[in-house]
Amino acid sequence: MQAAYQLMWKKEKTVRIVCIVLIRCVYHVREREREERSARHGGGVGQTTFGQFTFSFSHTNTERKNKPSLLSFPLYNSWHSGVYHPSPTFPLHSPQKTFKTFSNIFTKRNPLRPATATPNTLTVSTDNPPSAANLSDTTVQGTPVTPSPPSSVPSPDDTPGSNASEGSEMEPDRDNSRKNVEAESDAVPAARETPCITTEGDNTKKRETKFSVMDQNTAIGHLLSEHSDIETEDIQVFHWHITDWKGLASRTNSPEFQAGGYPWRILLFPRGNNIHDSVSVYLEVADPAKNNLSDGWHVCAHFSLVLSNPNDPTNYFANHAHHRFSNEEIDWGFTRFYDIKSLSRSNSNTGRGPFLVDNKVVISVFIRVVKDETGVLWHSFVNYNSRKETGYVGIRNQGATCYMNSMLQSLYCTNSFRKAVYQIPTDNDSPTESVSLALQRCFYNIQYSDEPIDTTELTKSFGWDIADAFRQHDVQEFNRVLQDNLEEKMKGTPADGAISKLFLGRMKSYIKCINVDYESSRVEDYYDIQLNVKGCKTLEESFKDYVTIETLEGENKYMAEGHGLQDAKKGVIFESFPPVLHLQLKRFEYDFMHDAMVKVNDRQEFPEEINLDAFCEKKDDAESNNDPNDYVLHGVLVHSGDEGTAHYYALLKPEKDGNWFRFDDDQVIRVTRKEVFEDNFGSNPVDATKVSPPLSNSVRNNNARTMKRFTNAYMLVYIRKSKLDEVLGPVVDDDIPNHLKRRVTEERARSEKQKKDQEEMQLHVKVAVITDSVFKDRQEFDLAVFDDKNLDATSEAAIFKISKNDKVIALKQSIMQHYNLQPGKFRLWTIVVRANKTVRIDKLLSAPDEKQNLEWLRGISCSSMLPNGFAKLYLELPDSSTGNKLPNIKSDTLMVFLKYFDIKKQKIFGMGRIYVKSGEKIGDVVPTLRERAGLPKESSLALYEEVKPTVFDYMNLKATFQQSEIKTGDIICYQLELSTEEAKDIRARVPYATVREYFTGIYNRVVVRFKPKADKRGPEVSLTIDRRSTYSAVAKELAKELDADPQKILFISANLITKQPKDPLPFSPRMTLETMVPSLPLPGEYLQSVHLESIPPPFIYYEILDVNLADLESKRSLKVNVLYPTLRDETTVSVFVPRAGVADDIIQALNAKGKLSKMADNPTTRVYEAVDGKITKILSPDQPISGLGIKFGSVVYVEQIPKEEQTMDEENDRIVQVVSYHKVPNRFHGVPFLFVLKKGELFSTTRKRLQERTGISNKEWQKVKFVILKTDHGNPEIVPIEQDDCCLTKPGMIGAEDLIGLDRVDKSSRSRSLGSMFEGIVIRG
Repeated sequence: MQAAYQLMWKKEKTVRIVCIVLIRCVYHVREREREERSARHGGGVGQTTFGQFTFSFSHTNTERKNKPSLLSFPLYNSWHSGVYHPSPTFPLHSPQKTFKTFSNIFTKRNPLRPATATPNTLTVSTDNPPSAANLSDTTVQGTPVTPSPPSSVPSPDDTPGSNASEGSEMEPDRDNSRKNVEAESDAVPAARETPCITTEGDNTKKRETKFSVMDQNTAIGHLLSEHSDIETEDIQVFHWHITDWKGLASRTNSPEFQAGGYPWRILLFPRGNNIHDSVSVYLEVADPAKNNLSDGWHVCAHFSLVLSNPNDPTNYFANHAHHRFSNEEIDWGFTRFYDIKSLSRSNSNTGRGPFLVDNKVVISVFIRVVKDETGVLWHSFVNYNSRKETGYVGIRNQGATCYMNSMLQSLYCTNSFRKAVYQIPTDNDSPTESVSLALQRCFYNIQYSDEPIDTTELTKSFGWDIADAFRQHDVQEFNRVLQDNLEEKMKGTPADGAISKLFLGRMKSYIKCINVDYESSRVEDYYDIQLNVKGCKTLEESFKDYVTIETLEGENKYMAEGHGLQDAKKGVIFESFPPVLHLQLKRFEYDFMHDAMVKVNDRQEFPEEINLDAFCEKKDDAESNNDPNDYVLHGVLVHSGDEGTAHYYALLKPEKDGNWFRFDDDQVIRVTRKEVFEDNFGSNPVDATKVSPPLSNSVRNNNARTMKRFTNAYMLVYIRKSKLDEVLGPVVDDDIPNHLKRRVTEERARSEKQKKDQEEMQLHVKVAVITDSVFKDRQEFDLAVFDDKNLDATSEAAIFKISKNDKVIALKQSIMQHYNLQPGKFRLWTIVVRANKTVRIDKLLSAPDEKQNLEWLRGISCSSMLPNGFAKLYLELPDSSTGNKLPNIKSDTLMVFLKYFDIKKQKIFGMGRIYVKSGEKIGDVVPTLRERAGLPKESSLALYEEVKPTVFDYMNLKATFQQSEIKTGDIICYQLELSTEEAKDIRARVPYATVREYFTGIYNRVVVRFKPKADKRGPEVSLTIDRRSTYSAVAKELAKELDADPQKILFISANLITKQPKDPLPFSPRMTLETMVPSLPLPGEYLQSVHLESIPPPFIYYEILDVNLADLESKRSLKVNVLYPTLRDETTVSVFVPRAGVADDIIQALNAKGKLSKMADNPTTRVYEAVDGKITKILSPDQPISGLGIKFGSVVYVEQIPKEEQTMDEENDRIVQVVSYHKVPNRFHGVPFLFVLKKGELFSTTRKRLQERTGISNKEWQKVKFVILKTDHGNPEIVPIEQDDCCLTKPGMIGAEDLIGLDRVDKSSRSRSLGSMFEGIVIRG
């Protein structure tokens, strides 16, 4: 940044601008935290510094989540809807013209209205300064600064809630530090006339009208900013005349004064707060507790702190700020208010000072207390509780699910919809598999939870994965797909028809002849209305545009049946509007020139109430006149950003006569009407020739904008006025299914218990006690397993929960009671985690140890990585091997534990413990080992020391225990000794012949889940298998479970992120499971786990082929989509065909699988290939298939050739390709197909045949728009088909290369990635 400062003074203007941009970018990062203190509902001004520059800023309620490029904002407004204007504190050598360039680019001046209220003035003279009883350490600066609280760590003398801290540091206002510029922190210049600046050599001085700070009416207009959006509650002026400056204590308070019903005072640090060169001055609310302010009090105020000459009140220095004062922050002000050394002398450059004259000075405060209409004005939102403040809770964003969150909140606040969802029977459903139950639980949690809710369960029920959660979608499309899914689930239930009742309207498309009595019309249903924004300044204009009548005349005359070509009127009229009207504002349009979607940010106003009678067809029946189409705005779904990066949130009015709230992911706040309406109308394009000069120091500047708004309404929700009480009727407890309440209550109880247990564990220690019986049948390593992370242990271990401050002797008493033991009949040994991560018995608990607390015992039992795990003890009890007595433990006595490996049973048996001398030979204990295992006396044994899971050392029987480095707690494993031939023979019959082999197998165990590649093509199987197993060995194990041929099992890897099938694994006999499944947990994870199943198992997909894997070299797998009987009935089949085969081989392979048996009545089939939704190749039976299905986006289809095509009139009829798209006419989706156009057939009949062919339901078919796609000139040209009685075979209607296009929403899972606005949504649950 120093380099940037140096470059600032280069002559090249471009270099200067680039440096300024860089400085401002860094400044923004510095100020990000301070921005968060700014209110969403109001604005404020402030200043901060970076290096040698002072930046003043004002910011307002704005969108924070979608920011333009940082490099663009200095030349335009920032994304905060306010203005950042730097006021440089230039060094001595800074050129005058540099400042002019700098200020011309960035400074805005916006006169604010002077105050109109008449304040009260309080003047106080302090001859005897207050005592230092209220002193604390604090800070200040002398030149313009960002207002700051006095301290983040109050001193013992601070009043409660004081926030004294060092603020944003700045250079003090020294002589010549600003040669030509008046201090920016002077009285707020926003309310005075813009001063003239004249150039006199190297000096630039401001000419302005002087005023006295004692002239309250004039001074207020200059020193207090006012904002028309924020109502003033009170204005007060207070003057503190200090007559003995040098006698002031280091921290001094002025006398109290009242403003807005709150007690105030000035907090002064005459010798600086934690600094020594500047006076620190703050405004604070005086003694909240003493003045009986409630716990949740807060007050918002604009204020100016003014230092003035006691003999000349026109000679002053001021700093101004705004703040939300509360118990958390009772004070706010300026750490470096003014340079101490400059107090008693005049500044020749600014003409200001001196202020300290004859040891006297005057400090004044001008305060405007403002009304906090929403309760969150200038709120920092630290520890903000939405439920407590608003009665509503938010929804957590999973990554990019803000569009879903806003729509869910809108549907939740549509109470009759919520009631309908609750009526869907879901008693036996699983929440992650049932959309209905998951949505019910979501609504229930929104209604009763105190914290923001999570929607992971809901998205899982949709069939979505992590990738879906990070993919932005269109909110209207999500609403359509969700409601279609729910409407299907509601059929046959008490909620049947609820969605149609709420959201369904009807409209009529018509063509009416002018000169003859003939009309053609079509009535269709709609669930939402899409309205144009471009060219429509109001919502009413958009409706007028929607129903605009087009006259068909001249060459465009209408062919009326029986009347020939006629002049006609063509249009749309609404027959009915639903109780809840969803209006989508078409904020996005396709730009053919750039092949991209662009956002329309044009201003369009929408009213709170609207009457739509003018757009509804008038009926003769009297009943229709009883309910006018009066609608009241209920919600505004806002889109902020552009077509690439965006954020959604909802502005909703949940109650008929209630307040408006902003539902922004996990936060809900109350908002003003301006934030609902004016802030979301959008903006008109800026005329560069009419842009006003930059303004400075405005609290909020929404009128003079230099860029378009990118935050505007995207979807409007209106409710019929006569249905408000019905639609918004309260949802009571009886409306909620009992099973839902029970299940959620039980889950919350379990969650609360877990939370309580965790809290208790902070005060307690869990102690795990093991005995010889614990490892008697243990097949794994060590004597037991202790999961210190999850506080779980071997099931046979006894668990005690003891206060961590209790002594070990108290634990000993609990153990005696639990095991019914007598004193002296048992011993306790500590258990430690050794350096090699094994768990071993360590030493006896001594009498001094019993006086230690449980925290000490846990400390020696746990590793440093998991210090809060179990305290661990071994309980030694007498047994028959020692005559039921406890042997004496001497210095050379070792206690060693035994494990025996039974080769025949392939099992480990715990054989208890033995006591040996360190100098004793290992071979001396062999007879005891034989006896313990029940082996013949002549049996030869092989002994191994269990060092760690991967090391089992063979033990020399002639060596001593000391020579073998055996110590107390070690484990010896033994077995029958085998010759090489015996071992080889045993391995032929069982997996393991030695202790080492057995434990190596245990070490490499892993649980893997095998899933069929296609649903319902086989069961899901979990296997415990060796991670070293080869491809063939894994296939054999799986084949046993599936009763299948292992040579026909193909394994497919899984995507690590989406968990979906990825690529088939090439068959290789030597490929191991570790290679097949890279995500296998490490062996160490299983060693620390009590149960193998507790670790989420990795999975791999499988497919049972029709051929052996070895035959795949000459064949290849081809995925084919079989279409029968309609295009909607699509079945995906994988077949193996010869690599050098022909199209008929595909047919034969499908017949072999029985996939074409339903086509027996018409066996004529066709194979064709489509790429990206458009047919590119139609294959004859003998055509080679070597390159088929290889291209990205390629799909191979097999269909039965329709009979109408087989019998068509080849001379008069013609075949055309039909494709589907959504909004963007060159981005296709769905199944393309060939279709016969019959000569002379009206389109009304053609449309019916198209519906039969596609298999689309009546409801969805009504939403389809039909067009002719002219493809002669690259980008398709759209020609809408809107006349039912037109004929597509008419000459000139459809060219040889033209297509018929169906504009419809893509509901398939093969949606292409077309940008955030056009990602197809699929709800599978």
